[in-house]
Amino acid sequence: MGDSVRTRNACPKRGLFSGWINLGIMTAAAFVQGCFTEIGNPGKEQIVSARFRIDYDKPPEKSPETAPKTSARGNGRSPDSLRIQAFSFNVVEVNYTALDGAQGRIWKVPDSLGKRVDFTGADREAVLPPIAVPSTDYSILKLENRIPRHTVLDPDTVAFGNFSHGAYIKGVAYYSGNPIRFLCQFTDDYKINLVYSRDILELWRQGGSYSFDFVFYAAKWASGTDLTGIVPVTGPDGNFVLIDQEHNPEIFDALKASFFKSFNSTSVWKENPAR
Repeated sequence: MGDSVRTRNACPKRGLFSGWINLGIMTAAAFVQGCFTEIGNPGKEQIVSARFRIDYDKPPEKSPETAPKTSARGNGRSPDSLRIQAFSFNVVEVNYTALDGAQGRIWKVPDSLGKRVDFTGADREAVLPPIAVPSTDYSILKLENRIPRHTVLDPDTVAFGNFSHGAYIKGVAYYSGNPIRFLCQFTDDYKINLVYSRDILELWRQGGSYSFDFVFYAAKWASGTDLTGIVPVTGPDGNFVLIDQEHNPEIFDALKASFFKSFNSTSVWKENPAR
C-alpha cells in the first residue's frame, strides 16, 4: 500500500478539549457523552467494540502493485520469527462516513494526546470501551492516532527489560534460534490515520453491531530486515539493537516505509502540523 499513503501538510483544526483528564477512571458512559453526532433515529442504537492486535503471519499481497519495494535492510535476511513486547497507539478519535453520506464520531477522547491502546494485549486497561451509538451503516471508517515525539536515547542508560516509551516498538527477533532484542522508533509523523473502506467494515458487522478489528502484521513489517549485522549497544541489563533516526538510520527508514504497509487498513494518511 505504499502508493496509498497520503501526506497532509497541515493538521486540521478540531474542537479538542484542553487540559488533562484521568482516562484511567473514565467509564464507557463518559466516552459516550459528546462522542458522536446523532443521525437517523436516535432511539435505535448499536453496540460498537474495538480490538487491537498483532498478527505474526505475513498476509498475502493484494496485488503486484502493493508488493513491498526492495529497500536496503542489511542483506535482506528476514527473522525466522519475532515477538513484539510493546506496541501502542494514542487514539484521538474514531470517525465515520455513513452510506447516506452523514458523518459522525464513534469514540472521541477529550484529550489532545489521546487514549493509549495496546496492540500486544498485555495492558487490559489500554483499550477502547464498547460503546452504544446511533444505528447506521458505515461506508468509511477512520482511526486517528497520535504518536509521542521520540526522545534521543543514550543506550548506556536504557535497561531494555523495563523500557517503556510510546514512541518505540520493543521486541525480540530470532535468527536461527538466536534472539536479538531490539527497540525501533516509530515514524515521527504527527498523526497517523488508518482508513477502512466498506468491504472491510462489512466483515466486522455482527448482526446489528460492529466489532472492529485493527491489526498490525509484525512479520510483514520486519520482512527482509537483518539485525544480525548491527553492532548491539549495551545497557544496564545487557545488549540490544537500537534503531532510530540517530542509530542505524538506514534500517529505520526501511522499517518506517514498511510500517505503513503492515496494517489491515485500506489506506493510511499521515498528518503533520504546519511548520
